[in-house]
Formats: sequence, structure tokens, C-alpha cells
Amino acid sequence: MVAAEAVCLPAEDGGYALIGVNRSEASLFSSIDWGTERVMAQTHQRIEALGWRLACPATVWDVDRPEDVIRLTHHWA
Repeated sequence: MVAAEAVCLPAEDGGYALIGVNRSEASLFSSIDWGTERVMAQTHQRIEALGWRLACPATVWDVDRPEDVIRLTHHWA
């Protein structure tokens, strides 16, 4: 994997399931439209504005809405 200041697992719904950074920067998470399909795009823009490299090794689905719970139960079946 390429060395990066941030790593993220984007979620299919436009958010992300995991984010990790190797330094602290409060502006990375301020004024994000949390709970929308714009979260990952906005976070990616912030990371680029900071001059950081971003690694996104995979896109995943997460469980944050009732319909996601249904998908999860079908996945486990």
C-alpha cells in the first residue's frame, strides 16, 4: 500500500465506514454534511486541501439506516 496520511474505507452510500489519520487536524471533520451522501466527497476535498495523501483500499457497505439492518440480516442468512 502507498504511504498516506489518511486511509479510508468509503461506504456505498457516500459516507465512510472507517477513517484513520496519522496526525490531528480538527478542520478535517468540521462543517461536514453528516448523514448525507456527500460525506466522503467533502472529507476527500478536505484531505486534498491539507495536502495529504489518501488511500482507499476498498469500498464497503455500512449499517447506519434501517434498510441496512435488513441487508445485514440477509447477508448473515
